[in-house]
Amino acid sequence: MKYRLLEKHGAALPLEIYDSVVRSLYGDVPTFVVGKAASCLAMFLIAYQTGSFAIWLLAASLSLVGVLRLISVVRFKTLASKHEVLDYNSLKSAEFTYLIWAATYVTIMGCICLVSMMVSENDTSHMVAITATLANVMAISGRNFASPRVVNWQTVGVSVPLLAGLLFFGNTYHTLLALFLLPFMMSIHTIAKRLRRMLFDEVFSAMENRLIAERFKVALQNASHGMAMIDADGHFVVANERFDELLALPKNFELIGKTFEDLEGLSRLGWRASVDGDNVVERLHHCLLEGQKTRIRFVRADGATIEASLNPMEEGAGVIVVEDISEQVKSENEIRQLANFDPLTHLPNRRHFATMVEQVCGSGEDARPYSLFFVDLDNFKDINDSLGHSIGDKLLCAASLRMKSCLPQDGLICRFGGDEFVMIMPDLVDRRDINHLANRLIEEVSKPILINGSLIIVGTSVGIALCPENGNNLDQLLKMADVALYDAKNKGRGESLFYSEQLGSEIRQRRQMEVELRRALERGQLSVYYQPLVDIRTNRVSTCEALVRWHHPERGMISPALFIPMAEEIGIISKIGKFVLETAARECLQWPADVRVAVNVSSLQFRQSDVVEDVSKALSMSGLPANRLEIEVTESAMVEDLAETSRVLRTLSQSGVRISLDDFGTGFSSLSYLHQLPLDKVKIDRSFVESIRKDERSLILLSGVTRMAADLGLLVIVEGVEEVEQLNILKEKVHLDQVQGYLFGKPMPSQDIRAFIAENIGTQADGLNRVRSA
Repeated sequence: MKYRLLEKHGAALPLEIYDSVVRSLYGDVPTFVVGKAASCLAMFLIAYQTGSFAIWLLAASLSLVGVLRLISVVRFKTLASKHEVLDYNSLKSAEFTYLIWAATYVTIMGCICLVSMMVSENDTSHMVAITATLANVMAISGRNFASPRVVNWQTVGVSVPLLAGLLFFGNTYHTLLALFLLPFMMSIHTIAKRLRRMLFDEVFSAMENRLIAERFKVALQNASHGMAMIDADGHFVVANERFDELLALPKNFELIGKTFEDLEGLSRLGWRASVDGDNVVERLHHCLLEGQKTRIRFVRADGATIEASLNPMEEGAGVIVVEDISEQVKSENEIRQLANFDPLTHLPNRRHFATMVEQVCGSGEDARPYSLFFVDLDNFKDINDSLGHSIGDKLLCAASLRMKSCLPQDGLICRFGGDEFVMIMPDLVDRRDINHLANRLIEEVSKPILINGSLIIVGTSVGIALCPENGNNLDQLLKMADVALYDAKNKGRGESLFYSEQLGSEIRQRRQMEVELRRALERGQLSVYYQPLVDIRTNRVSTCEALVRWHHPERGMISPALFIPMAEEIGIISKIGKFVLETAARECLQWPADVRVAVNVSSLQFRQSDVVEDVSKALSMSGLPANRLEIEVTESAMVEDLAETSRVLRTLSQSGVRISLDDFGTGFSSLSYLHQLPLDKVKIDRSFVESIRKDERSLILLSGVTRMAADLGLLVIVEGVEEVEQLNILKEKVHLDQVQGYLFGKPMPSQDIRAFIAENIGTQADGLNRVRSA
């Protein structure tokens, strides 16, 4: 079919085929010599019988052409022997030479027929000439069919003189013979064409098959997979080198022609059993016999994981594809590791841990007894925020290793999330043994840890729940242990507590209160109270401290000592701080212009929000001048990050806001803050005032602290003044500018503080005068 397309479009034959065509023209030399010699003898015989000079001349010419043809054949053979494939130009030249001599040869024979009929009536001469000529004509389609030009030129060259001679002789028999020979001559072309098409179609088909075979061989040998084909008799008929490599076959082992039985003895050289424990060769052989697809993995002696896939074919044959899937298995293991284990500590994660507990301890009523520890690192968030997440990550890893070292042999541990871990101790349900293990765990984790040159101490708290005492459902036990942990942390951290129903009830109430506190903030149920600060010289209210209060609709007034730490724990202290700032700024506008408002900003607010922006927003929304707002900070805000806190306070101070250090004198490093921070006031903690009547040392210390603050140019405020006697001692022995305490007024709502400032300041001044005269 491909040759017919070339023939239709007049395209040239491929060089390799064209070379074969031309070589076939110059084929069998002995046969050529014998055939041409016989033809020449026949023509000389006719010349002898007729005695015609013309025929003698033509016979001699025929012999000469025959010799020249032989010479060209020998020359071509010599040239062709030196080249595997000749170039197009050489082939075209050789084909043209052959065409000229071959066409001339048969044309001369046709002319001898013509002349013999013109000069002689001898039927024998005619018969010999025609027979010899037709013998050569019949060889045209058989010998030269591959070259259509040679066939056409020879056919025309011999037909014209031969038919002309028959018609010239003129009798009936010669005329009929001419009519019979005409279609015969035409058939020569048709026969040659058919033979040529049949031959070239086969040649092209063979070339394509060979090309496909070569491509298949190249693809097979360069495939990354190993591949082998097995015939219906169970013999390996095709296999690439990769197949041998992946199966670790000996180099001198020839697989082609071998069977599965031959491989059976080699499996011990480099294979192990499949990952399922099956014999690899036996399973492949069995599936081939059964006509079943199969896929089997096995591990070579060098640790590589190999997968063999068998695909049965018709009549019992099959194809085996072998692949090195070591990287795939590695990736699968990594995915499994990521899915089931924490990437940081490499401990099981929550999901996988639940599966492990199910496998080791069971569930439901038949569950194996065990104790569950819910472990949390104390103050981890502060360490992580202050020292950085990289230090925090290393701390988690170190702590997890210490926990594992305390784990019993059959115990389980997982990273539950963040800095929380869960441990399961099967069969450990005796409370004394549990307490001993919990104390050991807390002691071990709390030991100092050296990380990047920093010595870090982190404590831990443990909540404990027991199966089946507290239940047999893992999720419920986790909740119970979490409740116990929550209470352990509230009681001072570094402790372990067992879950109890009473504890659960208390924690549920506390968590209900947390929900209600959030709701109170959202619904505007919090309010701001104000406590006056009185100027000791003018007896007037100079400042009012803003204090947040929560009046619960059912529980009544909730102590700030209860809900402020709760707000810090649940992360809403910054929102409450913003609320107090904005409310206090609006309220201050209702007071006389010389009265300020003081708002406390906690250390958490410095970490969780932008204090400068919060203050600016409160002043902007209310219209309050910045110099009427005082910001009170405590020492704990400095401990977290002194540099950042100092930067924020300086920015506020530069905007006109006054800065006050609250609870001064209670911290070991408070004195260093007096010259590092942009302070306007210091507020002496109430603890100095409580014992000044009975302890002379307290009074001396208080006097020294206030004098030092005054010498630094700071206003001094004393908190916690509740009795007249305390006030008299302070006025006599201590330098102070303002006082604050129940003696002058408790915290009161906005409408009351307005009335207090407007109407009662004179009354308070009289009281102060009476104290002076007493």
